[in-house]
Formats: sequence, C-alpha cells, structure tokens
Amino acid sequence: MDVKRETILRINKGDTNAFKLLYATYYTYLCAIAVKYVYKPEIAEEIVNDVFLNVWNNRSSLVYPVKAYLIRAVQNQCLSFYRKKRLEEVPVSDINGYVIDVHEQLICLESSPLACLENKELTDLISRAIDQLPAKCREIFIQHLYYNKTYEEIARMKNISSSTVRVQIKQGLSKLKVLLGNLYPVVCLLLDIFQK
Repeated sequence: MDVKRETILRINKGDTNAFKLLYATYYTYLCAIAVKYVYKPEIAEEIVNDVFLNVWNNRSSLVYPVKAYLIRAVQNQCLSFYRKKRLEEVPVSDINGYVIDVHEQLICLESSPLACLENKELTDLISRAIDQLPAKCREIFIQHLYYNKTYEEIARMKNISSSTVRVQIKQGLSKLKVLLGNLYPVVCLLLDIFQK
C-alpha cells in the first residue's frame, strides 16, 4: 500500500485527483494508527483529517516516499491532542495526569498500549497489587477507577467526606507506585482504558 512517486509530484503541483488518491490510499490505515493512541474513532478521524489538510496546505514540500511521513504526522497530531487535553483539563485529577503522561510516552515510543492488555501476567500483577491496599482504601480505589465513580458519589455511598475519598485515592496511588515500580505508569493507562 503505497502511492507512486508520480502521484506525489502531481500533488506538489496542486493536482486534486492525485491528492484524493493519496487520501483514499491512507485514510483508513492512518485512522487505525490514531485509534491505537486516542481510542476514540471520531477523534482519530479528526486527527487524520487535520493531517491531510496540513499535507494539502504544504503540498509543495511533500516528498516520496510518503508513508513514514504520514504515520509520524498522525503520531505528532495525537501528541498535540493530549497536550491540548492536559491544558483544557486543569485542574486534572492525579490519575488523569499520569494517564496523559503515559499516552504521550507511548506515542513517542511507537508502542501499542493494547499489547499490555494481552499480557495476563501484567494483569495478575496489577490485581495482586490492588489486593494489597488496605480494605477501605482498596474499596474506594476500585469504585473510582473501575466503576468510574466520582469522589462525591463514593462519599455519599460510603457516608464519608469527598476529601476523605481524595486522600484514600492518593494513598492508593502512592502505594501502587511503590508496589509496582516501573509498571506504575502502565497501570495508570490500563485503569484509564478500563474506565472507558
């Protein structure tokens, strides 16, 4: 799946039919790459369309071969998406801050977060670490991260203050960081995926 050098030369000269061919050739493939990083098809489509718009606007500088360039452009747009999200979501919760960092690292490393989901050993390790949290902390932690409950919802459910919930979640994150070491950022990503 690659377009010919001649197609790129035609795009350089402003040939819209050649651009349509480039778009048709790579659109689905690039959307699949973007979904790997942003998880939402509609956002992936926006990112890919932005990349193609940028390609058209800078068509005179497009060079052959183009596939690697388009992949890197999509990855860069995904990074921009997360950096913008970080600015928009201030104040960001503790877990979401870590998750955004992990998303950015994965894009930069060109690794697939889905590979982590396929690793049963890792899943078991995470479960064992969560099981080691104190009972009250573990219950609150699981409600927030696995069931996507807000601090306020958990506070009402447990008949405690939302600040107590926040403290328990922070303590849970701190303990997991110690228990899991280098795997901690992966855990944050996985927990984020489970919430979606």
